[in-house]
Amino acid sequence: MLQLKIKKAAIVFVMAVGFLNQSHAQKKYPYQDARLPVEDRVKDLLNRMTLEEKARQMDMYKGELFKEKEDFSKSKSAAKIGNLGIGAIHDLYPRSAKMINDLQSEVIKNNKWGIPALIMCEMLHGYLDDGSTAFPMNIGLGATWDTNVMDKVGKVIAMEARAHGVHFGLGPNLDLGREPRWGRVAETFGEDAYLNSEIGLAMIKGMQGDDLKSDRTIISEPKHFAVHGIPQAGGNSSPILVGERSAREDHLPSFEKAFRKGGALGTMCAYSELDGIPCAANHWLLTDVLRKEWGFKGIVVSDLGAIKYLQTTHYVTNSPKESIREAIAAGVDMQFYDFTNEFWQQSIIELVNEKKLTMEQIDRAAGGVLRLKFLLGLFENPYTDKNLIKERFHTKENQDIALEAAHKSMILLKNDKNILPLSKDIKTIAVIGPNADASRLGGYAVKNKVGTTVLEGIKQVAGATTNVLYEEGVSLIVKGQIIPSKYLFTPDGSQNGLKGEYFNNRNVAGNPVLTRIDNQLEFDWPWSPGDGVTDDDFSIRWTGYIQSDKAFDGWLGLSSDDGIRMWVDDQLVIDNWSKGATSMVTTPKNIEAGKKYKVRIEMWEGGWGARAHLRWNLEKVNFQPAIDIAKKADVAIVVLGESNELVEENRDVASLDLHGMQQELIEAIQKTGTPVVCVLLNGRPLSTNWISENIPALIEGWFPGEAGGRAVADVLFGDYNPGGRLPITVPKSVGQLPIYYNQKPSAIHRYVSESENPLYNFGYGLSYTQFEYSNFAISTEAIKAGGELKVSVDVKNVGNYDGDEVVQLYIKDVYSSVTTPRKTLKGFNRVFIEKGETKKVAFILTADELSIWNKEMKRVVEPGDFEVMVGGNATDLQKLSFKVIN
Repeated sequence: MLQLKIKKAAIVFVMAVGFLNQSHAQKKYPYQDARLPVEDRVKDLLNRMTLEEKARQMDMYKGELFKEKEDFSKSKSAAKIGNLGIGAIHDLYPRSAKMINDLQSEVIKNNKWGIPALIMCEMLHGYLDDGSTAFPMNIGLGATWDTNVMDKVGKVIAMEARAHGVHFGLGPNLDLGREPRWGRVAETFGEDAYLNSEIGLAMIKGMQGDDLKSDRTIISEPKHFAVHGIPQAGGNSSPILVGERSAREDHLPSFEKAFRKGGALGTMCAYSELDGIPCAANHWLLTDVLRKEWGFKGIVVSDLGAIKYLQTTHYVTNSPKESIREAIAAGVDMQFYDFTNEFWQQSIIELVNEKKLTMEQIDRAAGGVLRLKFLLGLFENPYTDKNLIKERFHTKENQDIALEAAHKSMILLKNDKNILPLSKDIKTIAVIGPNADASRLGGYAVKNKVGTTVLEGIKQVAGATTNVLYEEGVSLIVKGQIIPSKYLFTPDGSQNGLKGEYFNNRNVAGNPVLTRIDNQLEFDWPWSPGDGVTDDDFSIRWTGYIQSDKAFDGWLGLSSDDGIRMWVDDQLVIDNWSKGATSMVTTPKNIEAGKKYKVRIEMWEGGWGARAHLRWNLEKVNFQPAIDIAKKADVAIVVLGESNELVEENRDVASLDLHGMQQELIEAIQKTGTPVVCVLLNGRPLSTNWISENIPALIEGWFPGEAGGRAVADVLFGDYNPGGRLPITVPKSVGQLPIYYNQKPSAIHRYVSESENPLYNFGYGLSYTQFEYSNFAISTEAIKAGGELKVSVDVKNVGNYDGDEVVQLYIKDVYSSVTTPRKTLKGFNRVFIEKGETKKVAFILTADELSIWNKEMKRVVEPGDFEVMVGGNATDLQKLSFKVIN
């Protein structure tokens, strides 16, 4: 009995200590009263917090620091959680309610004020973790021209993320895609500010909903702020050389609409410099415009490393600490893995104590993070229900929306002699190409997701008696073969493999922190490549010999993320030290059997994952199997394009032609005489001039998401009538760039040996039916500067199929005080019309659509003549005139 009493007393004592540790959080301070306005709660809590606690709220932690495999690790995370709280955690991707709830519980009970952590994750076109619903890549979502489907997409992303205890999504990307060489053009909704803003607004509203406290909503973080989509020569993070007027007219409207109308509460500042000032240190952008003009109350997060780059890339600061000062003073609120958590927080504390940052600036940043937590209801309910993941994750309804989005993203670019749609009675189909049986989801796609391929989709949709044949034909990237360990030798010849020396710097300098034998060079590292090696800013040297038992005349090749180079027999044969080798960079080599070839390979990694591949081409490309099945078939479906190895962040190109040997493949198939249909799965517009001239049917499918293969097949066989329209101009060559549709009147595209016209215009897309426009009318021929103009037109389906038409409205300010484009999109409506049916489509033009930024940099509607144009694309338009009067 005495022992039992002692045990009970011990339990009571432990519980009492626990309550004492949380005593401050349990008191009814004003910030804990959910009935008070959020601003009052933020102010009250800030007044109680120390500088150290505020610095914590301004920091982002890596998710791997808090878990062991897929479980919360109390012992691993204890040092990071401490007793000061946690601002935000990224890259966590909880797999269970228990994991995230255990983490939140530990964070809350171990800080004085009971502040929960903000959980952030990537969700550009789907919540990024395993098993989530994968939607088309953003350029494909832009091709839908459908705000209703974008609202649905946003809702699904938010619902799946919040079920996992995630609160904050990095996306959407609102950059204007006006530089197709840029690897991130696939992340954009297209080249036009109005289309971009409306599609983005719909997605943001879907994500944030009407109440952020709901377990179906999350905070949306539009990026990259700002003017990031037109880097010089297409180089990621290269300078943006435009002035304030161009920024305000073209690039900022999408963000303004996202914040003012969409209520988006996050944004990510861009890596790049805008007119000579890096965005991460741009007070005009992050404070004057974002906060003072637009009233933004959310948080600005740096793009990964953008603050660090102020010193290391832009050279506008001379130390990491000064970079932190510049960024916070300009308006950045939270770092994104720029520096260690300890260095970031200590620097903030020192800068305040040295009076180089003010408490007002710290309260702006820390208060912004707290505001989000209050708005999300995390102080009242920081946990997620254990049943939500099962109930809401990748449901049949969510999958149906992925298919709907994929259907609506499909664009029919060519259909000579109505070769499409195909009959389901067709006897034999040859499906050929590197993208025919590949899941192409694009960059920042759901992890480990495998979407329906075009081959699989065709097999699902084709008639029961149709024989479907398949050959890849050629790899998308001709990578050769991995050099096996038995052909690699260490410098002393004693072991198979190459000697690897790993350095914690970019320069292969000093003493290695790790030395080991690597059996072969076929590495993809998300973080550190080995014990003692940093996640970023490391370099490696491999040395040894290659010795083959077979002779061949071919090449040796390297692929990397950042810099790489190779010497063979002490001669430098590949030098991509400054730019890396994203695909496969090769050097010709005649290999003699039994001969030793001395090799030295060096690489460096700057950040965010690393890759090192060493290959040779012992086996040659052979088109003949693909040619043979094409000869047997009634039609050949050739599926070409790109993968995220060719178009993604830091995967910029100098050519818009098909990569590798794809052009040779489709030419060989066309020569068989079998009718050919080409399907493109890609992330940027491609200059497929030969295909457009010689192949009778062409479908642009983008990276179409998890249901993409089925969507392509439905279009091929007529189960879905394509209605997508180009959100971006397709140039004939890079020499035409820039060639977005609404350039200024003085833009000249007159070349000695190139057309002035693009391959396909913005807004273009065909259908299996035809539409006729009539009764185009405006409500009045004159409006006042603050007035409205009603525009209407009747659209009749005069063809043989039901289908979608995208009615597009453009305006022209005929004469103005500053230059304006010849036409600019100011309205669109995707409308389903049954065959024989007529629908009236109406628009309202207001000052928002008619205004310009005048010589005094004021936004005004100038009196004068305007033209309003309506049609199904940007070139075939009906026109009416009206006046704006004082």
